Amino acid sequence: MLHRLNDAQDHYHILGGETRDADIEKTLLGLGFKRSDFGRATSEFSGGWRMRIELAKLLLRRPSIFLLDEPTNHLDIESIQWLEEYLKSYNGAVLVISHDRAFLDNVTTRTVELSLGKIYDYKVPYSKYVVLRAERRAQQLAAYENQQRMIEKTEEFIEKFRYKAHQSRTRCSRASNSSNASSASRSTKRTPPRSTSSFRPRPARDRSWPK
Repeated sequence: MLHRLNDAQDHYHILGGETRDADIEKTLLGLGFKRSDFGRATSEFSGGWRMRIELAKLLLRRPSIFLLDEPTNHLDIESIQWLEEYLKSYNGAVLVISHDRAFLDNVTTRTVELSLGKIYDYKVPYSKYVVLRAERRAQQLAAYENQQRMIEKTEEFIEKFRYKAHQSRTRCSRASNSSNASSASRSTKRTPPRSTSSFRPRPARDRSWPK
């Protein structure tokens, strides 16, 4: 029983139980609430303020990793600045999806891009990532254009070789036909044409000798 009580007390201290009320007050004030709002029911607040309440609940849980999707959408400038300082001093990991570039630059140290089924990991904040991405895309474009030039040259070489091969076959065919024709002509000249003649023998004449 004592062991269980000691474990519970240790867990309570780890979760910040001794400073729980102070942490709640600090978080709510940082997100723009007034002390007079602490006793109000959640249903009395508008949608934007309810989102701040949900964000406060998440921050007070202190998870090992924060997954934040557009956390600045319903915050004013002062609340955004407070959240930036809170996340920068946080010991866990923070994964943020946001269109607020200034917020990303102030909070993050690593940017991951998902493009066409590929992941590009940059160990820099958002603004530096934009510069590196432009350089990478320029290199990819130059590599693509160089590849296209190589393909075009290869196709031209193949087409040129194919044309020469066709010309060579044509000349060989013509030479062969010409040789055959010459052989036939010489054969015709060497063999004289046959001539046939017919004759009829003359009839024998009667000769009478004088007696």
